[in-house]
Amino acid sequence: MSDRREWERDAVVWLVGRASEEATGGMADGATAGPPGDPRLVRAMAHFAVWRAEAAREADADRFAERVRRTVAAAGRSVRRIDRAPELVRPDAPGPLAAMFAAARTRDSAPLAELGVAAGTGRELFDEPCDAWVTLPDGLPPARYVALRVVGDSMTPLLHSGDVVLVDLDAAVPPGAIAVARHPDHGSVVKRVLRADGGALRLVSLNPAYPPLELPPGAGAVLGPVVVRWCAHSGTGDRPAKPRLAPGP
Repeated sequence: MSDRREWERDAVVWLVGRASEEATGGMADGATAGPPGDPRLVRAMAHFAVWRAEAAREADADRFAERVRRTVAAAGRSVRRIDRAPELVRPDAPGPLAAMFAAARTRDSAPLAELGVAAGTGRELFDEPCDAWVTLPDGLPPARYVALRVVGDSMTPLLHSGDVVLVDLDAAVPPGAIAVARHPDHGSVVKRVLRADGGALRLVSLNPAYPPLELPPGAGAVLGPVVVRWCAHSGTGDRPAKPRLAPGP
C-alpha cells in the first residue's frame, strides 16, 4: 500500500469517527459540531462507501477490517499514553534548554520547552529558555529526552493542543512513527514521518484538514520519536489542565 493510500485511509477513518462523535455530542475537547452538510464529511462518506465495496470484494472481510485497524493503530505505535498532567520540577536556575540535559538527567527529568512544538521558523528550539523540567516515567531507557508542549490540532485525535510529549533525541525514527522534526518553512512540528520519493520525508498530520509537508534531504532535521504523551483533560472534557510545578530540593 502506498504512503498516500495509507494516509488517505487514516484520514477517512478519522473523519468518520470524528463526525460520529459530533453527531452524538461526544467531542472530548469541547469542540462544537459542524454543519450537517460539511463537505469534508460528504467526501469522507463517499470514500468510505468505496472502501466498503473493496471490503466486499476481499476473500476475507475480517482481514480487511484488521488491515484498517492496524493502519489507524500505527499512528500511535510506541507512544506511551499517560492520561494526566506531567509532574514538573523546578531547576536550580533557568537557562537555555541545551544546557539543561545533563543536570535534568541526574534528577530523572527532562527539560521542558514551553513554546510548544510548533516553534517559529526563526527560533532554534535548543536555544529557548527553560525554567521547568518534566519528571520521567518509570521504565524508560537511558537517553537524552526533551519535553515539548503541543500547539494546535493537527495531530488529533492522538494529540491535543496543550498535551506534553516526550521526545527521545537518541533513538532512530522508523517509518510511520510520530516524531518531532524541524521544517525550514514551518519550524518545529510533530508529525507522522513517512518516506517519500527521492530520499525526502513526508510529514503527515493525523487531522486530515492539514496537508502533508515535504522535507527534502538536507532541508531540515528529524529530532527524534515521541515516546510518551501526557494528556490531562478535566472531568468535563474541556481543555487540558496546566501541569503544576513541584518545588525544587
